[in-house]
Amino acid sequence: MLRTLIISLAIASVAVAQDAPKNTSGVDVPTVPEFDKSKPEVYGRQLADYADLYDTGWYDSYASSKMTLFSATGDSVERQTIQLILEKSEGDKSIIRFRSPAEIKGVAALTHEHPDATDDNWLYLPATKRVRRISGANKTASFQGTEFTYEDLSNRIVAKYDWLFLGEEEVDVQGEKHKTYKLEAKPRYENTGYSKLVIYVHQEHWRQEKIEFYDKAGRLLKILTNDKWKLRHGRFWRPMRISMDNLQTKKRTVIESKAQLLNLKLYKSKKTGKARKSMTDEQFTTRALTGKR
Repeated sequence: MLRTLIISLAIASVAVAQDAPKNTSGVDVPTVPEFDKSKPEVYGRQLADYADLYDTGWYDSYASSKMTLFSATGDSVERQTIQLILEKSEGDKSIIRFRSPAEIKGVAALTHEHPDATDDNWLYLPATKRVRRISGANKTASFQGTEFTYEDLSNRIVAKYDWLFLGEEEVDVQGEKHKTYKLEAKPRYENTGYSKLVIYVHQEHWRQEKIEFYDKAGRLLKILTNDKWKLRHGRFWRPMRISMDNLQTKKRTVIESKAQLLNLKLYKSKKTGKARKSMTDEQFTTRALTGKR
């Protein structure tokens, strides 16, 4: 009986190993450090740092998505977008461009992140054929009528927040339960619309399952939910659906990716059969924002 049990366990172990996705990204998973759990502010920062490190090395990404804006009464409007992101050690660069409907086609936003300075945001409006810089005070405004602000278009650079470990919590996302680390992040930068964020980080995959946004008065304002996750290249997790629910206005914005590429050089071009070219800084300039190169 014992021998049979040992053989069964061995077979199960081999099956699990065979089912495990192969990491083809060329980026190793970083070793989990010895966390200092004695102080919640230290532990929170260390967890945030490791989660950020875990999701480093993907280089660039492309996504074609459907964006749906829901009113408080349930009415909806659909838009088509593409988003390009270039990973940079000094702060990522990104462009999101609307492809339809006609009245918003060509509108695009460019973001340059900075770890120790205010992020730069620009908006291009085809009607005026001009690029406008978004000032600090306007970063808290809605991005083209969505429940996302210009501030939300930036990645959350760890050094720009004060962190606090709040505990471990199981969260339910679209019927799936995940064990998470619950972290509080208070912005250290000016011109923010939030007093704090509460971020739920998956304990195994180190991805952000959910984020709660609190307004300047400390009231819960919005909840962002990531789901329909896909593992890219056996290494990086990406959500195929992002939902931003405004609890105060009852409005909602949902982004559903139809096509998604991570690290373009790992894909072959359908035309040439050769590896795709990686994105460059030249694709993330104000000139490129207008559609010119």
